[in-house]
Amino acid sequence: MVKLNVTMDNDILLQLQMALARFGEGSMPGVSMAMQQSAGLVRDTWKGFAMGGSLPGITENLKNPSGKYARSIKIDRKGPFDYEVYSEAEVADWIENGTEELDMKTTHPFGPRSRVAHTGKNKGYPYLIVPFRWGTPRTVGFRNIMPEAVYNIVKNKKTFQQTKTMVSAENGEKTPNARGEMVGRAQYSNISGSKPWGDRLSADMGEDITDNMVGMSSMLGQNGKAAGYLTFRIISAAPDATGWIKPAMRARPVTRAVASVAQETVNNIIDSAIMEDLDL
Repeated sequence: MVKLNVTMDNDILLQLQMALARFGEGSMPGVSMAMQQSAGLVRDTWKGFAMGGSLPGITENLKNPSGKYARSIKIDRKGPFDYEVYSEAEVADWIENGTEELDMKTTHPFGPRSRVAHTGKNKGYPYLIVPFRWGTPRTVGFRNIMPEAVYNIVKNKKTFQQTKTMVSAENGEKTPNARGEMVGRAQYSNISGSKPWGDRLSADMGEDITDNMVGMSSMLGQNGKAAGYLTFRIISAAPDATGWIKPAMRARPVTRAVASVAQETVNNIIDSAIMEDLDL
């Protein structure tokens, strides 16, 4: 968990805090409210960074802002004059402390959703099928957004519209994973018969189609309308497999930067509240 504390930080205020603790927060309602407001300010400053905003002291914004990361940033009230702002999201720890390089070929093909090749040159080697969902132009919450020109291809080409949504893995066929466990597999129901997947996006269909878009298929919902667009890639543990190496991520002291940005405003809020409560 990544966290930072919102407390009074100079000697006089600390002594006042200890005195106030004996009388309770009702004796200094303005200070109590100021601490709550200060915690909210710190949280919102951190959330702004999580959503792609800039933060003095951090040299670059997040390349992939995340609403999930932002929603994970919360406030814990420890006492009337003591708050903790924290995030339990893994990404918060990765950003704060950095990560080492990861070769996903040594990890992902051996997980619970892995499969084992039964034919071909990679027979006997585990692999994992990874789905990537694509957002349409002007949508939010997707890491991958297709450009307008590509969207016009996939939404207008009727032969893309040939599959329904996945049948849940719990109801699907079971096959062994890399550990020998029998695992239910998601199935894809066919609408038109001849091509269970319909056509897939190929590089020769338009100049805006990049390598990571090739193979894109459209999924239909039960109402017959497009429910999503997906590409599928394979991570294999075979000896000649390449790619799928996640570079190391350098540490970025986000919490220290947030505290530095918010410190002056927080001190002013608290100082004003003390003066008001003491009628000074």
